[in-house]
Amino acid sequence: IFPSISKTEASKFYAKNPSYLNLKNHTFFKDDLTDEDIFAKFFNSSISTLPNKKEFLKISEMLVNQSRLKQKIIPIITKDEVMFFDHKQLSIMNGYTGGFRVIRGVAGTGKTMILANFVANRLERDENEKFLVLCFNKNLAQNIKSSFGDKFINKNIAVYPIISLLKRIEFDEVKLGMDENTNISQKYQIYETDEAIAEFRAKFKAHLAKHPIDYVLCDETQDMPAGFMRVIYEEIKDCIFFIDEAQKFYTYTMKNIADIFHHPKFERIDMRGRVKNLKNVYRTPSNIARCAFEILQKDSAINDYYKKSFYLNQDFISDIQCILQDGSIKVAELDEFAGLKKCLKALLDGETSVVLSNSKVAVSAIKESVLPEGKNVEVLTIQSIKGLEAQNVIIHNFLPFLQTIYKNERELFYRKIYVLLTRSRENLYISLPKKLDENLPDEIKQVIEVIKKYASITQDLPKKSEQIKEKSSLKLASIRPVLRDVKDGAELVVAGSQLFAIIAGLFA
Repeated sequence: IFPSISKTEASKFYAKNPSYLNLKNHTFFKDDLTDEDIFAKFFNSSISTLPNKKEFLKISEMLVNQSRLKQKIIPIITKDEVMFFDHKQLSIMNGYTGGFRVIRGVAGTGKTMILANFVANRLERDENEKFLVLCFNKNLAQNIKSSFGDKFINKNIAVYPIISLLKRIEFDEVKLGMDENTNISQKYQIYETDEAIAEFRAKFKAHLAKHPIDYVLCDETQDMPAGFMRVIYEEIKDCIFFIDEAQKFYTYTMKNIADIFHHPKFERIDMRGRVKNLKNVYRTPSNIARCAFEILQKDSAINDYYKKSFYLNQDFISDIQCILQDGSIKVAELDEFAGLKKCLKALLDGETSVVLSNSKVAVSAIKESVLPEGKNVEVLTIQSIKGLEAQNVIIHNFLPFLQTIYKNERELFYRKIYVLLTRSRENLYISLPKKLDENLPDEIKQVIEVIKKYASITQDLPKKSEQIKEKSSLKLASIRPVLRDVKDGAELVVAGSQLFAIIAGLFA
């Protein structure tokens, strides 16, 4: 977007440089910013091919002062998704020519968006290429499918949860001693045996003979069987693994990405130069994200690992940038159904909401007795949250959840809380009793203190003006520009219908 360049000047530039004409439809000038209908093209565009950073800089320096160029690259963010990443996100897959690449980023850094854009870009260049996208569960599979939009109807893209892939390739669990009574934890242990890896390789190779694949992209890699991922890499070669080891949610899954490339049953592979890091959080508002990060920082194992792997220099709070500002955290007594019902009734119509509880019995009871009519509210167990996100997240029975994971899964205590809190895109409601048992473990007390600290920040935030609400009741978020030169505290109100004016104002 070049707000100080007219279309007439741009036409002269394109006349002199015809090799750049293919980018004309992706470029907006001063005249476009004054016409809302024209500028809307940018947000409705289905074209996903973007110039890489080198091309962008080369074109830009012909049109604007190079010394001011970096000030003009900003992310454009709507309420629910990133419409345009900053140059770091845009260029994360630049230079990829094959082999494996690892994309590491905490919750909300746009990993799934990058995955979808990579597939779309490749299909633009060659519509015959075939993609296998792997994820952990059906929730994630549905999210990934929706991120492709209309392109998902393309027969060249297959999205499978890992268990669905095993069924599709006819992986023989019975031969390996598994049956309907074998739980997922036991299965993952068996998956790492020589016999299981040999069975997977044989069945996967047979599947490839009938259904060739050019690229494999794996979302939430930390939740996958490490040995199977290594086999997939050896058979396909062109693989992209998206990972956040801090989101390890199950005791039976891999510790880190080295479990694939330094697997004890395979030859060790050097990962240097293959790992790219994402550090801008686009989805989770800053108040909620920082609360989650302050809790996660108490996990010394993940902090030490992320420093050794050069993802963090100091800590999560210092190194991870939150683009969306604010985010509401509210602590209340919601374990009793009367309090929960009152909370749900107060939610705005048209917003997505989910209630998370610690047991299947509680989930069934809430569905039967509590849900108000006319509200878009899901009720799920806390254990099933992988791949889930919503505007409003209500955590029921939070203290029993803390006590359970502290007792049974101590090594994942802080990571599970981090994953749980970052499911919210806007408002987080946490049920806690007013009076806590003095004999609670210090770790649980400290987590509750951090949550209450950020809940008090929420209470101190100025209320947004009712006049800026959209007719759809969609709340507007404030974002902090990532530009260094913008005044501290500058806020932008972001709504689809207003973005053209905001950007024009920024560059005035």
